[in-house]
Amino acid sequence: METLRALFTETLGLKDIHFEEFHKELRIKNVKKKDFLIQEGSVCDFIAIVISGTLRSYVQNKDGEFNNDFYLENSFMSAYTSFLTQMPTNCNIEALTDVEIYYITHKQFNALLEKDNNFLKLAKYISDNYFIRKCKRETSFLKNSAAERLEMIRKLYPNIEQKVPQYHIASYLGIKPESLSRIKLLTYINK
Repeated sequence: METLRALFTETLGLKDIHFEEFHKELRIKNVKKKDFLIQEGSVCDFIAIVISGTLRSYVQNKDGEFNNDFYLENSFMSAYTSFLTQMPTNCNIEALTDVEIYYITHKQFNALLEKDNNFLKLAKYISDNYFIRKCKRETSFLKNSAAERLEMIRKLYPNIEQKVPQYHIASYLGIKPESLSRIKLLTYINK
């Protein structure tokens, strides 16, 4: 929780009282490995903070599953478009390990925003974070090689290769697992 407190007071410039108000609204939830926090077709009514564990977000079609985000310790997590619109999501969020999260509901979060517009700083931080991650990923598919996308994911999600199976990372990068192995080998040889 100290990381979250530092976000409030140091990064966002909010007061301790804001952190305390937010913190008292949070609920804790434990999710077992391979269980879902949300599935396609349901409405996401929460924003969560990952306390421990790793999750993935993916979309599914007739050709398979395609990872589009990961959530590691101390990151905010949500099917955010669904959270904002209160419409059904097209993604799934699955625990890759046992996970512990703190979450706040859509109703609770909006009540905080109505009570004190200083919480808009937090809302903006969360939205900006999602937007920047999505833009970086989209741009990387248009401009970068798979090796460059691998470097990007390493920066975006520190230590991801120790936390997420290689086939999930390959899916996020838009390549086959064998290609990821080849890229990693070439990177190692060229060092």
